[in-house]
Amino acid sequence: MTLQDFISIWQAQPFRAFRIHTGHGESVVNYPLSAALTPEMRIALVVDARVETFTLDEITRCETFGEPMSVAEAVSNVPPDILARNAELISLALASSEPNTSRPSLAFDPGKISLRSAHAPNGVRVVHATVETRDGRQMLSTADTRWNVHGVEQFENGTSLYLHHLDHPTVEQRILVWPPDLGTFDTFAEAVSTAALASELRRRDAELTAKPAKAVGPPSSYFRKIDRVWEIAERDGWEEAFGDDSPALDPLCYEFALVPRALQNGLTIRNPALTDIMKEEILFNLVDTDWDAKGEQEGRSWHLSLHHASCRTEKMTLHIDVDRRAATIDDDTTLLPLGWIERHLRNFALYEYWDLMHDGLLAGPVKRKRPDVVIPVAGGFSVQLWAGEPRFTLPFLQPHIIDADGRTVLDFRATTWAARIQPDKKRPVVSLVLSSGDHGVHEAMADYPLEIDLITHQVTCRNLQGATTAGMLQAVVRHARGTKWMLEEIPKWFEKGRSLQ
Repeated sequence: MTLQDFISIWQAQPFRAFRIHTGHGESVVNYPLSAALTPEMRIALVVDARVETFTLDEITRCETFGEPMSVAEAVSNVPPDILARNAELISLALASSEPNTSRPSLAFDPGKISLRSAHAPNGVRVVHATVETRDGRQMLSTADTRWNVHGVEQFENGTSLYLHHLDHPTVEQRILVWPPDLGTFDTFAEAVSTAALASELRRRDAELTAKPAKAVGPPSSYFRKIDRVWEIAERDGWEEAFGDDSPALDPLCYEFALVPRALQNGLTIRNPALTDIMKEEILFNLVDTDWDAKGEQEGRSWHLSLHHASCRTEKMTLHIDVDRRAATIDDDTTLLPLGWIERHLRNFALYEYWDLMHDGLLAGPVKRKRPDVVIPVAGGFSVQLWAGEPRFTLPFLQPHIIDADGRTVLDFRATTWAARIQPDKKRPVVSLVLSSGDHGVHEAMADYPLEIDLITHQVTCRNLQGATTAGMLQAVVRHARGTKWMLEEIPKWFEKGRSLQ
């Protein structure tokens, strides 16, 4: 094979993976940077974590396979640690003037990481990192910048730092550093000296500081989707025309049931359900909830005494008017739509503050661009709970956490995620258990209860080692759709932050 023939395959644009056949066997080149030409015009090729070299005359043939792709695509398919290792092996082979047919003896240096924690003026926790070589020479430091380290991963010959900027908390920036003096924001192909990398890091710091990210709120379409009209029916005209003897007004055309439900503590409660048999319409349904009820019929009305398993000492009474598809609450005379009442009561499981639930219920359906419930939190913070789109299975409320000045800490609106929330009674800390709109999987995320410090923005989980940040959690909530995806994402983010807890 001639040099021109080899180069036409090796440097092809677009690139295709190819096999090299020699008298010693077959080797595969999956991306161009795993092969090189030595000064002696020998082919240097990474094979099984070593570099083999051979002459062009030893190649019997080359054959391409797989799909054509850009060099960047080919490189992106290789894990960063393998990419870095192979690059160093090739570099050592090129530096040698003798053929290298055996695995070189390398003393890989992943670098030493020093982390220093501080707090920004607004209380947000900031972690700065310093990377040194094995012999103590500093390669890179994020000190005196607004870069915040939220993840560290080390491999045999380098380190990955995962950063975000305090003024752009939801955007991740990865940095790869290879001792003794190379680093990159992207791949090894774009590697520069660590001095140049540090200079660029500080230039970006100044640029991002000068242009802080704007708060991202939900689009107007979100408010249109969650806005529902809750109607109260008019009385049936048969009553005026034919009096109380009309078949349409027969109380027996309605079926009221109390469905037993066993709780985890061993107690059994009875969930209420009211159905219009003639119209095959469910008027009111709290089956599969923790609401316990007793019912009493009075003509064409039902009086339901309701307790919740989390608040056994509290109770309220619904006076249901089946003709109007509405009810009054306790002694209040305001008629409220049954559909609204059912949604409000089903969503109570996500926060379990009786007074807030009861006050919100008496206030009736919320106006457009208003949350269903607002929970005050220590330190002047508050959690707004928004209804979410009707397509999601109840219970479903989306938290929007804000500080005393109305600045957003975390916002689930316009995502596919809701959460069960429990604020700490004394500290500005909230616990969240995420839930998606997937039918029947509301409890799938219960193994990963998240605790968020609203001042430091640190996020921890009692069942996982490590930590992440509110900004990174915000990013995950925005792009991860579905429970299966999120169950994979959460452990990955905490694994990155094992050094930062």
